[in-house]
Amino acid sequence: MPFSLPRCLRTGLAAAFLLLASGSPQAMAVAADAATEDHAAVPESPVKPGAALAGEASEIVQADDLSAIVGIALGYGEAELSTIADGDPVIVGEINGVAYQLFFLNCADDHTGCGVVNFYAIWDVQDVAIDAINEFNRTQPFNKAYLTPDNLPVVELNLSTVGGMTRGQLDDAFERWTIALAEFPRAVLGEGR
Repeated sequence: MPFSLPRCLRTGLAAAFLLLASGSPQAMAVAADAATEDHAAVPESPVKPGAALAGEASEIVQADDLSAIVGIALGYGEAELSTIADGDPVIVGEINGVAYQLFFLNCADDHTGCGVVNFYAIWDVQDVAIDAINEFNRTQPFNKAYLTPDNLPVVELNLSTVGGMTRGQLDDAFERWTIALAEFPRAVLGEGR
């Protein structure tokens, strides 16, 4: 059976790419080749989730260390470094068959020193019950879910990068994100996962 993502936009890898304009949480769909300007392959990290040694887990990773962040992302699934139209970096990835983007927000004019990383996923599904979104938000303290102006469901997780993050914090964020990408379709979209 061919691999497919029946109700999830495969941004950056196929049909669409989501662009956050000026760091705003509102997203708009644009063609993948129009939004991405640069792709860089990053070798797979030898450190897998939960495998970091105590010293490595406390190592500080700056938001500008994109290869380290992509390396951690690769421990959870596919990940590719790219840029959005304004030049800010973005990691486009897939975890357990669900596409996501990791946006770098509040960046300096030279696209460095970003103050926030924003994990972002959107589904091409209409008629999602707002009660399901509200219940998800009540029970998920680290994630936020909402409907776009086009009524497409979104889930996000934000992490401050001011002063850097430890590898342990990044690993924890990716673990939480992996759970969110499994839980959101089940709890909000009614998909059996």
